[in-house]
Amino acid sequence: MKIKTLLILAITLSTITFVACDDDLTSLGSSIQPGGDDIFVGSDTLNLTAVTRSFNDSVYARTVYGLLGEYTDPVFGKIKSDYLCEFYCAENSAFADPNKMGITIDSVRLNTEFTYFTGDTVSPMGLSVYEVTKSLKAFFFTSIDPENYCDMQKLLGQSIFSIQDVPDTVISSTRIRTISTNLNLELGKRFYEKWKTDSTTFKNSNALKEFFKGVYVTTNFGSGSIINVDYTEFDIHYTYQIKNAANTADSAVACIFRLPVTPEVIQMNHVKNSPPTDMNILDNKLEKPINNEWPTKTYMSTPAGLYTEVTIPLDAIVNAAVAGAGKDAVINAANFKILGNTEKEAESGLSRPSDVLFINKDSLPNFFFNRKLHDAQTSFVTTRSSTNNSYDFGNLASVINHYAKYYKEKGVSPLPDLKYLIIPVSATYTQTTNSSGYTVNVITDLYNQMFPTSAILRTEPKDMKMSIIYSKY
Repeated sequence: MKIKTLLILAITLSTITFVACDDDLTSLGSSIQPGGDDIFVGSDTLNLTAVTRSFNDSVYARTVYGLLGEYTDPVFGKIKSDYLCEFYCAENSAFADPNKMGITIDSVRLNTEFTYFTGDTVSPMGLSVYEVTKSLKAFFFTSIDPENYCDMQKLLGQSIFSIQDVPDTVISSTRIRTISTNLNLELGKRFYEKWKTDSTTFKNSNALKEFFKGVYVTTNFGSGSIINVDYTEFDIHYTYQIKNAANTADSAVACIFRLPVTPEVIQMNHVKNSPPTDMNILDNKLEKPINNEWPTKTYMSTPAGLYTEVTIPLDAIVNAAVAGAGKDAVINAANFKILGNTEKEAESGLSRPSDVLFINKDSLPNFFFNRKLHDAQTSFVTTRSSTNNSYDFGNLASVINHYAKYYKEKGVSPLPDLKYLIIPVSATYTQTTNSSGYTVNVITDLYNQMFPTSAILRTEPKDMKMSIIYSKY
């Protein structure tokens, strides 16, 4: 038995060595498991195809981060984003007026803090704040229409800013900028009068929403940059009077009545993309390009922009293995990676997405809504290699074998093509210790990428090859 095992290993290694010498098969893996007295190992290369699809400005994006501004990219066109938000009201929030002498509303401000941005720092932009007049519903899709929730005649305040002039604070080497927009002073007085007549309005966030439903923050001019808002807060600055220590004169004490945006309340981003018409985006109603004219490059862009759809010819892959090894052939390796078009990407002002989700098209609905994670069968996450500008999806043999078995058991013939989508994501990593005692990073959350990014992928036939190894025992 030991001799047979050594023979199987020798055949396997020689096959992989042969494959590794082929320019088209350099990405092959080595996960072949022997299982009998006789073994046959073969290899082949098949072509995949890809197209660009559009999210039509609608992705699920529950987040406490707002995206605000407008940016026009020379390759991907215009991106505009703004957001609606409620405010968190701590239990029994109150104005300070210990001597019941009344208070003076000094100013009302909406503060938007940010660290990261896309675009330039010098272009002026206008910021407008409107009152939300209809209760926000937890519809966390970027296609939301803010005007369905706002009276666009109820302008609360405006400001003009350029990023280079925004006041900043450096904390632990991180530069935090804050745009402070003055709002209507009457709004602060309205809050104070309501607190005086019915303090239960501020007993919690739900009670507050009956009185003040939130704000819509947008830009009204300028297209130089988009900021990723880390924190939004609503501040009423006021003073109240007390007697001095000698009880001879009044002294003013400055206070702030503050309502922040937190994960406990609703915040929704609204996104509108305007990509150029020559990007060859395939209509979502079409299965494939007319006349099978597959594009030589595809696109990805965020937020809520474009993604790449890859067609994996399941029937052709299985038939290649059967032709080489017989009807009981098993796919042991099916390696695939896709390259970025570095030269074309350099024309864009957007950064490349670091992590992408590779997911079966049928598994995408509710994937983000249900906060699912990749399962290494219907979905995978891979990180961009900055060395060669590629996304390597590794060995997809488990995908091929799973769906081949699934459709065969259902009596489906020929086997249908698999549609897998490449979607930029934002991944949350947590450090943990594996069974070998090593510290590793594990993905604990996946979200649609909301920060502006883009990629142009090479999809010519020579770049869209899947290298397979199959065997029969």
